Amino acid sequence: MTELPGLKFDLGEDIEMLRDSVRTWAQAELAPRAGEIDRTDQFPMDAWKKMGDLGVLGITVAEEYGGANMGYLAHMIAMEE
Repeated sequence: MTELPGLKFDLGEDIEMLRDSVRTWAQAELAPRAGEIDRTDQFPMDAWKKMGDLGVLGITVAEEYGGANMGYLAHMIAMEE
């Protein structure tokens, strides 16, 4: 792939690992239910718990309060998946 000047999007190892784990989880847990989620406009309650277990819900929270302190870029990457 050709790299364009000023357009290097290396997000770092931590964020790439986060992206991969959230993508894998979403494909396994949400993709099979996507039609139902769209039809009902309801996000499954059990998915919130699983997202918490994955660490996604505390991504922007400081470590001293039990979060991951990864910032809003990490949050955006996780939500995109």
